[in-house]
Amino acid sequence: MKAEGTKTAQRFEAPVLVARGAYHMAVTTPSWVGKLAVAGQPPFTEPLPLRSLAQFAHDDQLVFAVRRETRIRSLREIKERQYPLKVSTPPRETQHAAVWCAERILEEYGFNFDDIERWGGKVLRDRPRNQKLAGVQPVSEEFDAIFDEAIMTNRWKTLTGKYEMEFLPIDEEIIARLVKRGWSRGVLPKHFLRGVDRDVPGIDFSGWFLFCREDMDEELAYYTIAAIDDQKNQINEWFNLPESGMTAHVDMRRLARDLPLPLHPGAEVYYREKGYM
Repeated sequence: MKAEGTKTAQRFEAPVLVARGAYHMAVTTPSWVGKLAVAGQPPFTEPLPLRSLAQFAHDDQLVFAVRRETRIRSLREIKERQYPLKVSTPPRETQHAAVWCAERILEEYGFNFDDIERWGGKVLRDRPRNQKLAGVQPVSEEFDAIFDEAIMTNRWKTLTGKYEMEFLPIDEEIIARLVKRGWSRGVLPKHFLRGVDRDVPGIDFSGWFLFCREDMDEELAYYTIAAIDDQKNQINEWFNLPESGMTAHVDMRRLARDLPLPLHPGAEVYYREKGYM
């Protein structure tokens, strides 16, 4: 993680703030960020003492898509052609997980956003504040590419309905290297969006991961899960639209499955007591 006093991303800053005791718990996405934090892998510089509380359904992928008129069919071609792409992605200075991960992937191919701008391209500042709204302007009209996540939102449906897009796969050897660092393999399924004419291998961006310090009070952890259980119907009402970030209703039997970190003991007591594990 960046040193004290420097700018940090909200999703990457949350594990640090929880580990320091500034907050009892937080949510981050994708869930595998928790694995990086505990292992001290970049963007974190030291292992953080965290534990899982729950993981909410959020089926998502990091996507590299270009307009078909660019005739780009792979990420390698961008460097080979030194293509002056105009890329829609979260602002770099925020270190948003999507732009941070996208740039790390580009570096695996031997270039980054600075190179794209040196070739005459541009990193656009056009990401809408609310991607879920129907009719949202998805990108600047000048865009050539979009490197981003939140593929279930109206933004992507509007984008792919308006433009002919090519979805670029990540090479298997690069995915394998990233998985060794703690990232998660993903796939954009065929026909998930218009223009996706095959399964596209990439990096998974799924999971709303609720976590805490490993030494958080066990009673607090217990009643946190009890509160989720008590209010699950209300939570489901909040996230009941097809374009919602939470892609399935709260199912208490699934909240403690496939967690990136060991479950906090207090949370585990509740799950087991209620027969959810």
